[in-house]
Amino acid sequence: MRILDFEISRHDWQAMTCGCNRSAVHVPEDFLAALDGPLPGRVGEGWADNHVYIQSHLMEPAYATAAMLAAALADRQVPLAWRSHILAVLSHLTGGEQEDIAARCKEAVRGCTEILFQEIVTGRCGMAAAYAFEVLTEFTDLKDRLRTCQMEARAHLPADLQPGRLDLDALRG
Repeated sequence: MRILDFEISRHDWQAMTCGCNRSAVHVPEDFLAALDGPLPGRVGEGWADNHVYIQSHLMEPAYATAAMLAAALADRQVPLAWRSHILAVLSHLTGGEQEDIAARCKEAVRGCTEILFQEIVTGRCGMAAAYAFEVLTEFTDLKDRLRTCQMEARAHLPADLQPGRLDLDALRG
């Protein structure tokens, strides 16, 4: 059994209402199907956008989806090309309007912070590094470590996340 399948099985998707007013059981199904196809033109298209979140409004399956995506980052069978999309959706979920739901999403992501730091320092994909950085800004207890990462891995970050352009102390939290 792979970690992604295990994490999906831990949640009662059938009992959750999706943003499209159906059962959320289709969210993991659509996500897994999307992984086998080409990258969508829009982040979360077909499986998260308008299902797990609508703009910045988080829906009931947000926490389960965050946990699923954290597992997807650790799953070696998930194509690397999908990392920036997965991290972009995680950024939506950890920074959503409903603080209580966003806090639960952060709990789900807490276990994969090492993977997020790795995404930044390896520089495999600039967009993935940027989204990983954005997710990590939600963890105030990691601010000093993120500041060091920002300095050391600045070549892998876009201009707006560079030291001198983004002051981590000025961010909320």
